Amino acid sequence: MQYVLFAMQLMQYYITRYCASFHYKILLLMFVCVPLTILQAKPEPPSLELDLDLKKDEVVYATISASKDSRSIGVEKDFTLRWTLYRNEGLVVLVRYDKYPYQFILYKDYKLNGWTLNLLDTQGINRSPNQPSIKIYFLGIDDPFNDEKSIAHLRIYGFGEMNFSRK
Repeated sequence: MQYVLFAMQLMQYYITRYCASFHYKILLLMFVCVPLTILQAKPEPPSLELDLDLKKDEVVYATISASKDSRSIGVEKDFTLRWTLYRNEGLVVLVRYDKYPYQFILYKDYKLNGWTLNLLDTQGINRSPNQPSIKIYFLGIDDPFNDEKSIAHLRIYGFGEMNFSRK
């Protein structure tokens, strides 16, 4: 990370010192500095990966303990997950975390197939990228037109310092 910052500072010095034309400065910024910052931003690998196959109104009970870092101790909070309806290619999901209910619709489309829950700041007031969170993805459904035999396939990813245990 220090090497990337040093390279960016060096390129900025080179641009201001030796590039007389404005167009050369823009091109140099686009082809050198922007890729360096993109290389620096790597996504954090998930600390939890869980696949769920749920029938309609089947409830998953779990406890989640989350903390800001590995030194602090997280308080265990109750977590429930179920789905109630599949219509127009949308899956209605109900989540209850820390006695607070959430309801959302997940689709198979790329941008609409996931939902994120910040575990320490559920209202999203003090959001930061390092806070622990879970992300629920909708993968698909078997036999969508028969409510009694429908099975939804979900995947849960956990990020940060957290512990997820099913009851």
